[in-house]
Amino acid sequence: MELATKRNKVTARTDLVALATGHYSGNPEKLLDRVAKVLLQGASAELQRMSPAEQDDLLSQRTRGALAASLRRILLSDCPDAPLTVKNSLPVSRLSPEEVLKHTGMSKSTLYRGDGTRFYSVIPTGMQNGRGYPTWQFVGDVPSTMPRVLDLLNRKSRKQVNTFFVSEQDSLNELSPAEVLAGLPFEDRAALAPAQSRMLSLPQEARMDKVMTLVRLEVADPD
Repeated sequence: MELATKRNKVTARTDLVALATGHYSGNPEKLLDRVAKVLLQGASAELQRMSPAEQDDLLSQRTRGALAASLRRILLSDCPDAPLTVKNSLPVSRLSPEEVLKHTGMSKSTLYRGDGTRFYSVIPTGMQNGRGYPTWQFVGDVPSTMPRVLDLLNRKSRKQVNTFFVSEQDSLNELSPAEVLAGLPFEDRAALAPAQSRMLSLPQEARMDKVMTLVRLEVADPD
Protein backbone atom coordinates (compact mmCIF):
# COMPACT_ATOMS: atom_id res chain seq x y z
CA MET A 1 0.00 0.00 0.00
CA GLU A 2 2.77 2.42 0.94
CA LEU A 3 4.82 1.60 -2.16
CA ALA A 4 1.78 2.01 -4.38
CA THR A 5 0.99 5.38 -2.82
CA LYS A 6 4.57 6.59 -3.33
CA ARG A 7 4.49 5.42 -6.94
CA ASN A 8 1.19 7.23 -7.52
CA LYS A 9 2.64 10.43 -6.08
CA VAL A 10 5.70 10.26 -8.33
CA THR A 11 3.57 9.61 -11.42
CA ALA A 12 1.17 12.41 -10.49
CA ARG A 13 4.05 14.82 -9.94
CA THR A 14 5.53 13.97 -13.36
CA ASP A 15 2.16 14.46 -15.05
CA LEU A 16 1.64 17.77 -13.27
CA VAL A 17 5.00 19.01 -14.55
CA ALA A 18 3.91 18.06 -18.08
CA LEU A 19 0.60 19.89 -17.55
CA ALA A 20 2.34 22.98 -16.20
CA THR A 21 4.69 23.11 -19.20
CA GLY A 22 1.89 22.59 -21.70
CA HIS A 23 2.92 19.11 -22.79
CA TYR A 24 0.49 16.83 -21.00
CA SER A 25 -1.21 14.69 -23.64
CA GLY A 26 -4.02 13.30 -21.48
CA ASN A 27 -7.23 14.71 -20.05
CA PRO A 28 -6.29 17.45 -17.54
CA GLU A 29 -9.56 17.11 -15.62
CA LYS A 30 -8.95 13.40 -15.02
CA LEU A 31 -5.36 14.15 -14.01
CA LEU A 32 -6.41 16.74 -11.45
CA ASP A 33 -9.03 14.37 -10.05
CA ARG A 34 -6.36 11.68 -9.69
CA VAL A 35 -3.94 14.12 -8.04
CA ALA A 36 -6.67 15.24 -5.66
CA LYS A 37 -7.26 11.64 -4.62
CA VAL A 38 -3.53 11.08 -4.04
CA LEU A 39 -3.33 14.24 -1.93
CA LEU A 40 -6.33 13.22 0.12
CA GLN A 41 -4.85 9.78 0.72
CA GLY A 42 -1.69 11.34 2.08
CA ALA A 43 -3.44 14.08 4.01
CA SER A 44 -5.01 11.92 6.68
CA ALA A 45 -2.86 9.85 9.05
CA GLU A 46 -6.08 8.28 10.25
CA LEU A 47 -7.08 6.95 6.84
CA GLN A 48 -5.82 3.43 7.47
CA ARG A 49 -7.81 3.23 10.70
CA MET A 50 -11.03 4.33 9.06
CA SER A 51 -13.80 2.02 8.00
CA PRO A 52 -14.34 1.51 4.23
CA ALA A 53 -17.42 3.72 4.41
CA GLU A 54 -15.47 6.54 6.08
CA GLN A 55 -12.69 6.24 3.51
CA ASP A 56 -15.22 6.43 0.68
CA ASP A 57 -16.67 9.56 2.23
CA LEU A 58 -13.27 11.21 2.53
CA LEU A 59 -12.29 10.24 -0.99
CA SER A 60 -15.71 10.97 -2.47
CA GLN A 61 -16.05 12.38 -5.94
CA ARG A 62 -17.49 15.58 -4.51
CA THR A 63 -14.48 16.10 -2.22
CA ARG A 64 -12.02 15.29 -4.99
CA GLY A 65 -13.90 17.59 -7.34
CA ALA A 66 -13.59 20.52 -4.96
CA LEU A 67 -9.89 19.92 -4.48
CA ALA A 68 -9.36 19.39 -8.21
CA ALA A 69 -11.08 22.71 -8.91
CA SER A 70 -8.69 24.42 -6.52
CA LEU A 71 -5.73 22.77 -8.20
CA ARG A 72 -7.01 23.86 -11.59
CA ARG A 73 -7.31 27.48 -10.44
CA ILE A 74 -3.77 27.39 -9.08
CA LEU A 75 -2.22 25.70 -12.09
CA LEU A 76 -4.15 27.30 -14.92
CA SER A 77 -5.36 30.65 -13.68
CA ASP A 78 -4.14 32.10 -10.43
CA CYS A 79 -0.50 31.05 -10.37
CA PRO A 80 1.69 34.01 -11.48
CA ASP A 81 4.60 31.69 -12.26
CA ALA A 82 2.60 29.34 -14.50
CA PRO A 83 4.00 29.22 -18.05
CA LEU A 84 2.20 31.48 -20.49
CA THR A 85 1.35 28.54 -22.71
CA VAL A 86 -0.77 27.00 -19.97
CA LYS A 87 -1.99 30.09 -18.18
CA ASN A 88 -3.60 32.02 -21.02
CA SER A 89 -2.18 31.34 -24.47
CA LEU A 90 -1.03 28.78 -27.03
CA PRO A 91 2.61 28.47 -28.10
CA VAL A 92 3.48 29.19 -31.71
CA SER A 93 6.63 27.03 -31.59
CA ARG A 94 7.20 23.56 -33.04
CA LEU A 95 8.66 20.49 -31.37
CA SER A 96 11.13 18.08 -32.91
CA PRO A 97 10.25 14.36 -32.73
CA GLU A 98 12.76 14.00 -29.88
CA GLU A 99 11.11 16.84 -27.94
CA VAL A 100 7.65 15.32 -28.41
CA LEU A 101 8.92 11.99 -27.05
CA LYS A 102 10.52 13.74 -24.08
CA HIS A 103 7.55 15.88 -23.13
CA THR A 104 4.73 13.40 -23.74
CA GLY A 105 6.39 10.14 -22.75
CA MET A 106 5.06 8.32 -25.81
CA SER A 107 7.18 5.76 -27.67
CA LYS A 108 8.76 6.43 -31.06
CA SER A 109 6.46 3.90 -32.72
CA THR A 110 3.41 5.57 -31.16
CA LEU A 111 4.61 8.94 -32.37
CA TYR A 112 5.00 7.89 -35.98
CA ARG A 113 1.84 5.77 -36.05
CA GLY A 114 -0.15 8.66 -34.63
CA ASP A 115 1.14 11.26 -37.08
CA GLY A 116 -1.85 12.32 -39.15
CA THR A 117 -4.42 10.57 -36.96
CA ARG A 118 -3.79 11.76 -33.36
CA PHE A 119 -1.65 14.82 -34.16
CA TYR A 120 0.09 16.20 -37.22
CA SER A 121 3.52 17.34 -38.32
CA VAL A 122 4.92 19.70 -40.94
CA ILE A 123 8.20 19.79 -42.81
CA PRO A 124 10.34 22.53 -41.18
CA THR A 125 10.97 25.62 -43.30
CA GLY A 126 14.00 25.28 -45.53
CA MET A 127 14.11 21.49 -45.24
CA GLN A 128 13.00 18.80 -47.66
CA ASN A 129 12.69 16.12 -45.00
CA GLY A 130 12.19 15.95 -41.27
CA ARG A 131 9.20 16.65 -39.07
CA GLY A 132 8.17 19.48 -36.81
CA TYR A 133 5.13 19.15 -34.55
CA PRO A 134 3.22 22.39 -33.79
CA THR A 135 3.33 22.61 -30.00
CA TRP A 136 -0.22 23.91 -29.57
CA GLN A 137 -1.73 20.49 -30.34
CA PHE A 138 -0.22 19.00 -27.16
CA VAL A 139 -1.67 21.67 -24.82
CA GLY A 140 -4.52 21.08 -22.38
CA ASP A 141 -7.37 18.94 -23.69
CA VAL A 142 -6.48 19.44 -27.37
CA PRO A 143 -5.01 15.89 -27.69
CA SER A 144 -8.41 14.42 -26.85
CA THR A 145 -10.13 16.37 -29.65
CA MET A 146 -7.56 16.17 -32.45
CA PRO A 147 -8.34 12.61 -33.68
CA ARG A 148 -11.92 13.58 -34.58
CA VAL A 149 -10.73 16.58 -36.58
CA LEU A 150 -7.86 14.79 -38.31
CA ASP A 151 -10.11 11.89 -39.24
CA LEU A 152 -11.80 14.25 -41.71
CA LEU A 153 -8.80 16.42 -42.57
CA ASN A 154 -6.56 13.51 -43.54
CA ARG A 155 -7.40 14.03 -47.22
CA LYS A 156 -5.35 17.22 -47.18
CA SER A 157 -1.56 17.59 -47.29
CA ARG A 158 0.37 18.33 -44.10
CA LYS A 159 0.86 21.94 -45.23
CA GLN A 160 -2.85 22.36 -45.90
CA VAL A 161 -3.75 20.85 -42.52
CA ASN A 162 -1.49 23.29 -40.69
CA THR A 163 -2.78 26.22 -42.74
CA PHE A 164 -6.34 25.27 -41.82
CA PHE A 165 -5.58 25.11 -38.11
CA VAL A 166 -3.69 28.41 -37.82
CA SER A 167 -5.67 30.62 -40.23
CA GLU A 168 -8.18 33.09 -38.84
CA GLN A 169 -11.78 32.39 -39.88
CA ASP A 170 -14.69 34.80 -40.25
CA SER A 171 -17.10 32.27 -38.77
CA LEU A 172 -14.91 31.98 -35.66
CA ASN A 173 -14.86 35.73 -34.99
CA GLU A 174 -11.42 35.99 -36.64
CA LEU A 175 -9.98 33.25 -34.42
CA SER A 176 -8.17 30.22 -35.82
CA PRO A 177 -9.52 26.66 -35.46
CA ALA A 178 -6.52 25.84 -33.25
CA GLU A 179 -7.45 28.61 -30.81
CA VAL A 180 -11.09 27.60 -30.72
CA LEU A 181 -10.23 23.92 -30.14
CA ALA A 182 -7.96 24.83 -27.23
CA GLY A 183 -10.08 27.63 -25.84
CA LEU A 184 -6.93 29.79 -25.78
CA PRO A 185 -5.47 32.49 -28.05
CA PHE A 186 -2.05 32.12 -29.66
CA GLU A 187 0.69 33.82 -27.67
CA ASP A 188 1.43 36.27 -30.49
CA ARG A 189 -2.15 37.57 -30.60
CA ALA A 190 -2.05 41.19 -29.41
CA ALA A 191 -5.54 41.38 -27.92
CA LEU A 192 -8.91 39.66 -27.78
CA ALA A 193 -12.20 41.29 -28.74
CA PRO A 194 -15.17 40.62 -26.42
CA ALA A 195 -16.79 38.33 -29.00
CA GLN A 196 -13.56 36.34 -29.29
CA SER A 197 -13.30 35.95 -25.53
CA ARG A 198 -16.86 34.70 -25.37
CA MET A 199 -16.17 32.10 -28.06
CA LEU A 200 -13.05 30.84 -26.30
CA SER A 201 -15.07 30.53 -23.09
CA LEU A 202 -17.67 28.21 -24.63
CA PRO A 203 -17.78 24.59 -23.39
CA GLN A 204 -15.41 22.23 -25.16
CA GLU A 205 -18.10 20.42 -27.16
CA ALA A 206 -19.58 23.70 -28.37
CA ARG A 207 -16.17 24.85 -29.59
CA MET A 208 -15.57 21.46 -31.16
CA ASP A 209 -18.85 21.69 -33.08
CA LYS A 210 -17.86 25.03 -34.56
CA VAL A 211 -14.51 23.69 -35.72
CA MET A 212 -16.03 20.51 -37.13
CA THR A 213 -18.47 22.57 -39.20
CA LEU A 214 -15.48 24.32 -40.77
CA VAL A 215 -13.67 21.02 -41.29
CA ARG A 216 -16.59 19.60 -43.26
CA LEU A 217 -16.57 22.68 -45.49
CA GLU A 218 -12.82 22.38 -45.91
CA VAL A 219 -12.82 18.78 -47.07
CA ALA A 220 -15.81 19.41 -49.34
CA ASP A 221 -13.76 22.01 -51.23
CA PRO A 222 -12.08 20.23 -54.18
CA ASP A 223 -9.15 22.68 -54.02
